[in-house]
Amino acid sequence: MIEITNVYYLPSGRVFVGKTEDGYKIEFTEMRDVSVDGKLHANVREETETSKIWPHLVSYEDKWLLTVSTQKGCSFNCKFCDVAPLDFKGNLTSNEIAEQIQLLLANTLYVKKSNKVKIGFARMGEPAINLYNVLYVIKNLDIISERLERDFKWLPCFNSILPRNCGNGITGQDVIREVINIKENDYNGYLHFQISCNSTDENIRKQLFGGANVLTLEEIIDEINKYNITNRTVTLNFIVMKDIPVDVNHLMKLGLNPEKFTVKLIPLNKTNNAQKNNLETYANYSNYEDLVKLAEQFEYNGIPVVYDAIAKCEEAGLCCGQLVNANKWGNYVWKKANIYYY
Repeated sequence: MIEITNVYYLPSGRVFVGKTEDGYKIEFTEMRDVSVDGKLHANVREETETSKIWPHLVSYEDKWLLTVSTQKGCSFNCKFCDVAPLDFKGNLTSNEIAEQIQLLLANTLYVKKSNKVKIGFARMGEPAINLYNVLYVIKNLDIISERLERDFKWLPCFNSILPRNCGNGITGQDVIREVINIKENDYNGYLHFQISCNSTDENIRKQLFGGANVLTLEEIIDEINKYNITNRTVTLNFIVMKDIPVDVNHLMKLGLNPEKFTVKLIPLNKTNNAQKNNLETYANYSNYEDLVKLAEQFEYNGIPVVYDAIAKCEEAGLCCGQLVNANKWGNYVWKKANIYYY
């Protein structure tokens, strides 16, 4: 059983902190997205008053964003993530992953129907290391929502750094195969498979992932190009950072196929670990035009690209792992965040 210990409010949703039976604290969230129209306006991106963001949030019926944890901490030490400093205590069971979803739904009785419930399995943990427990839950999402009398169209999101060795003889290529199999056969292509990349320089990628031995971009592109990809393409996700190369020409030489891939460009969140490791975002709300220019390089090469900035009022110190880590960082979260204790 997972016990909710705290709930914290962001302008667009809530972060739940729960405790497993052995006392380990994990996070899971429910959020609403900012509308495309709202994201186009600089005054929305740079707004600090939360109430002025609310009119621009997408309705629950149109889109709802959930995330759950898959591990107790994380088995990797990514330099930009605040889960990294936590003690790693292993995988969550499929029941513990499913229970987070049940708790989110039980605490949002007002959301009865949604045409797109995008659920990410990467709040805390690397889902590839807990592959079959995560995939079991993904395959049974309809059962969870139907039991709680919800009319949902699920869009699962499997987000991974694709370690080369995922334990129990499972390789990164195995993860790609298994995820795409469920994407195409169980979800008719409507599963969001997102691969964390963050740089086109392999040595820098490895450093950003704390020395993790991950599949190279060439290996990832070669492997995915073998498969038939329908409806939703596979996303290569780049958290854009100062002095960290993201080279579209290099990706094109590796065989990046616009029929199989989308590139996503997002700012670096202000995390404690990123600051500790002297990592800064390349672009955000204050220089959004730089993010647009980077995106245009991909568009020029015919690659679908998604880019987004974080609203200033959402820069709340509530990134993955920060609330569980709060006792380690003193009063940082409370001073930095515009949050409410529930």
